[in-house]
Amino acid sequence: MPSPDLGPVVDLLEAGRAAGWHLGAQVYVSRGGEPMLDEAVGESHPGRALRTDDVMLWYSAGKPLTTVAVLQQWERGRLGLDDPVAAFVEGWGTGKETATVRHLLTHTGGFPMFGKDPYDRDVGYAEAVAAVAAHPAEWVPGTAAGYHAASAWRILGAIVERVDGRPIRDYLRDEVIGPLGLTDTALGFPPEEQTRLGERLVPVAWTGHSLPKVDPDGTLQMVPYRVDRIHNEPWHVAKVEPGGGMRGPASALARVYESLLGFGPPILDPRTVELMTAVHRVGLRDVVLGLDRPWGLGVQVDFTGGTTRRVFGHGGMASSRGLADRELDLVIVVVANGLADFLAAERRVAEVTDAVYTAMGDEVAPLRKPVESLVTRFST
Repeated sequence: MPSPDLGPVVDLLEAGRAAGWHLGAQVYVSRGGEPMLDEAVGESHPGRALRTDDVMLWYSAGKPLTTVAVLQQWERGRLGLDDPVAAFVEGWGTGKETATVRHLLTHTGGFPMFGKDPYDRDVGYAEAVAAVAAHPAEWVPGTAAGYHAASAWRILGAIVERVDGRPIRDYLRDEVIGPLGLTDTALGFPPEEQTRLGERLVPVAWTGHSLPKVDPDGTLQMVPYRVDRIHNEPWHVAKVEPGGGMRGPASALARVYESLLGFGPPILDPRTVELMTAVHRVGLRDVVLGLDRPWGLGVQVDFTGGTTRRVFGHGGMASSRGLADRELDLVIVVVANGLADFLAAERRVAEVTDAVYTAMGDEVAPLRKPVESLVTRFST
């Protein structure tokens, strides 16, 4: 088919910049492993144009790389999805004894640690893992869902370390990032790498993002989450956070998805990709996100923006989205350097997704789900 006009995608990101949602953004689109769009708009910081090879923070959009690491261990017979976490992590307990690897990958482990997490504190990886191990269960594992933004992914990283022997940062470098030929992509950049990258290491900006806070009297209010005061600190850039610390260009994240679709060096067997992208959780309303949506193993399998029904991927906190469409061999990645308020951030990635599918025209129109209104989605 003729190459679609993806100019409207770039226009949307420019409009978001004008609206104050971000200073700049990278977007990458490919089909069948062939790039259709690799663009950067706006600035990395005032006075410097954002480049396509600049290094962005993916937040939770990087979770699928840790998922791949876990499933590689499953392929190699080193763990089972229904193995208890206690078999791998020292000190595991406090009501979480029945939690399994599958529970962690489907956000049903019972310990989201929402509002109590050390993600924003300068602590080492071992200490952060120990904090999760000691955290009491908030429900019996497997009986409810609540988005484990960082906690479960620290434990998944620790499980990989236990069965493989390498630190999770090194493992991802050797077994995922390296085989795909990715450059300037890592789970945390130590100080010497930060110096080398210089201005190509893009800071994040606060553009309205907030988090819920429950007052002592039980009142819920939204409080500005000033990530710019924390996440640009050198110690945070270097921090190993398997659930939200991957950094690299948007095109690098896209290469991961292209590989999972069968284009490029393989990092998982195709049958494992089938397993990962099947529905493993359904009918449980997420107590953190407030949504009842299906989940795969460590990936979302439901997105706004009128995708087909065979998509998988992950969003990143108020900033980013990466997805792959198995029906169309399509990959879409967008990463912005501004963390906007909740609806603006969701509107940004939903509109980009819709614009890509719309540009592909009549060929894909019959395969698409209806474009869901954000009001309807987040009120049900």
